[in-house]
Amino acid sequence: MNAKPTGVFETSEKITCGLDTLLLTTSKRSTDNSGQKVSTMQEIRLQSNPDTYTAERAEQIRYYLKAVLYKFQLVTLSLEQLWALSETKRTDLFSALENSFDRLDTSDNELLLISFAFEGVLFQVMACLEFYMLYLCFFLQILPVDYRGKMTTSKFFTTLKKAQKEGPTKKTALVEKYFNTKVFGEDKQDAWHPNNWGTLLISLRDKVAHRDRLRPSFDSNETLIGKVVFDWPTLNGITYDRFNQSIENGLFCLLKELSSVLYELEWQPGPSYKC
Repeated sequence: MNAKPTGVFETSEKITCGLDTLLLTTSKRSTDNSGQKVSTMQEIRLQSNPDTYTAERAEQIRYYLKAVLYKFQLVTLSLEQLWALSETKRTDLFSALENSFDRLDTSDNELLLISFAFEGVLFQVMACLEFYMLYLCFFLQILPVDYRGKMTTSKFFTTLKKAQKEGPTKKTALVEKYFNTKVFGEDKQDAWHPNNWGTLLISLRDKVAHRDRLRPSFDSNETLIGKVVFDWPTLNGITYDRFNQSIENGLFCLLKELSSVLYELEWQPGPSYKC
């Protein structure tokens, strides 16, 4: 009988099991159902208005929405990694209490994993946002169907403004207003639902992409049981896990709220969309 693989094979197996657990965990969350709901809403809109789009355009927007929702799922996977690191660290609370420590410190190895997960969320959210902006331009028919270029924030707003000058529509105006006020707004309203999450995202993504790394502070004021300080890396006094959660919250609200605008259907609570 062959012996069980050891060394690198056992390590690979453990990593694979961890990734399988990650996928299983995130697949049970509401974000997965939300993607199906958006797809259903779009399909209702397309079938109810068959003359609005050519066959080629309809196929195109179906394809790009699938790509957007796929990237949104990657965001969820990346964020779950960060929360797993956070929750695991929080379990050290009991040891801290037993030893009368007043804070949970972060080691260099822990910081490396935290940065890996944190930066992964930033890149995945940015990719999803840029693809969604491209999708919006195709859905609103303000880019030609044969357009194959990439979409940046500046190009997105330029395209919207040009469309408004040439032939203004209510939907295009509402999309532009939403991005100006709830994605790239002037200031945040609260830590969990900032109106400027897009601005924060681009700034951080650019720092990660064009500099050596982010330099986190450790000024968290989050305390656990017994007033033990959760000394995790922070941005603006918010721990990385909660900061990235607020970014994902903004992305989810973008998909949810603009779906009602685009498809002219009310968003329904629950796991699925009922016609």
